[in-house]
Amino acid sequence: MSSHLCISIQFLNPYSHGRRGDGEPEWPPSPLRLLQALVSASAGHWNERTRLETAIPALKWLQLQPPPVIAAPGGSPPSSGCLHYVPDNTADLLVPAWRRGEITKQVNRTEKIVRPVRLDGHTVHYIYPTGNDAAPHLESLVTAARSITHFGWGIDVAVGNASVLSSRETAILEGHRWTPSKQGGNPLRVAKEGTLDDLMRQHSNFLNRVTSNGFHPVPPLRVFDFVNYRREDEPLGRPFHLFELRTLDGDRDRYPHSQLVHVAGMVRHLAIKSMTANPLRGLGADWVESYVAGHRSLSNEHRQLSYVPLPSIGHPHTNPAVRRFMLAAPPGDEKLLEYVARRIAGQQLEPLVGNEFRDREPPLLVPIQGDNVTRYYTEPTNVWHSFTPVILPGHDDHKPAKTRKLIEKALVQSGIEVPCEFEWNANSRFRKALSAHKYSRNKRPVGYWRPDHLLSQTATHLTLRFHDEIKVPGPLLIGAGRHCGFGLMATLDDD
Repeated sequence: MSSHLCISIQFLNPYSHGRRGDGEPEWPPSPLRLLQALVSASAGHWNERTRLETAIPALKWLQLQPPPVIAAPGGSPPSSGCLHYVPDNTADLLVPAWRRGEITKQVNRTEKIVRPVRLDGHTVHYIYPTGNDAAPHLESLVTAARSITHFGWGIDVAVGNASVLSSRETAILEGHRWTPSKQGGNPLRVAKEGTLDDLMRQHSNFLNRVTSNGFHPVPPLRVFDFVNYRREDEPLGRPFHLFELRTLDGDRDRYPHSQLVHVAGMVRHLAIKSMTANPLRGLGADWVESYVAGHRSLSNEHRQLSYVPLPSIGHPHTNPAVRRFMLAAPPGDEKLLEYVARRIAGQQLEPLVGNEFRDREPPLLVPIQGDNVTRYYTEPTNVWHSFTPVILPGHDDHKPAKTRKLIEKALVQSGIEVPCEFEWNANSRFRKALSAHKYSRNKRPVGYWRPDHLLSQTATHLTLRFHDEIKVPGPLLIGAGRHCGFGLMATLDDD
């Protein structure tokens, strides 16, 4: 039976003050935070205050292990922080000043906003698989874990322990399971080869920060990685590739967001053409027709690519024209997506109607890694708003009860199985997004251009709110037009 090294940290108070590198609350605590706590505890237990020696083999072994599974209670960060006034480290200068008669001298205080995570339980478990063998260096790791007194900030008092558990014993540990994920999730810091040496370098720099030549700032920790962790009940994110529309001269091109369906159609045509000329071996003859073109197949589980133009957002004065494009695939289809994305990268769009670009050259599809605009469509969050309207699977006959049922059906069809609250409106929360209506009161066309097969169905703008603990990764595409850019969800900074 396989065994696991389990290092457990029990918080003595139901709060955690640890933060990520960007200052946001961190939950669950990262595996790197565990290594830092073990290093500090080892230095204290073996009285090796300047440089570790006794626990080095155990800690070096631990830093090379694959990222562990984390079993932890839920944590709820507050919507707003608590303002504290923290005294500067100059209080020791007050008494000499007062003795000299400088009674007006006072302690300076700095404002600090604290946002602790309130815990639903007490214990966090880090589970490292060790195969059929017992964990090496177990005695040192147990001793170091049991010497932990704090985990995170100095006020996060905790106790630790380490043990070897069977698969059956780890399965019954309390708490949610966070596992490493390639598709979205919460980025946590993890150790890698060299992290321990960098921690010791940082500690040495701290001890020698004040010299006869003055004060030397301590450089931050540099040697570590980030791994996305996804909670067991969080939906699996869709894999995607991002592109920019670029002119032949290399400048960024743009297309009216009211006609974004044209861009989706042109990229879809490009993908069909590329895949017809470069078919994938081992797939059926109708793969291009069903998966790439999106025509309904005879199989029970229809899967297809989504062609998603991205309106520009993120600043109140941003022109919402389409400058970026996303090619998204169903969860688990990373290799198929990679193959298609590689074939269309760098190619020039071809007009389908004939006048999409008027008197200018069609743009190129240039791959990008993401930027400050695309993050609004991809980063995990618990509140999402539609930029383009959600086209419901039917007509609601202007009956709210029927609208609700159609929205629930659209959520299920889009693969959203996590419970959420929703509200709908004809107008988007994004000020420059267009209405969900097709026509104005004067019977003039308004809103986004739709394909003919979607004209008869009800459209609405949605806001989705998931539980605070559940961060749903993007892209989030909902409704009957989700494969051509409708029902595109994004996040707002004020949420």
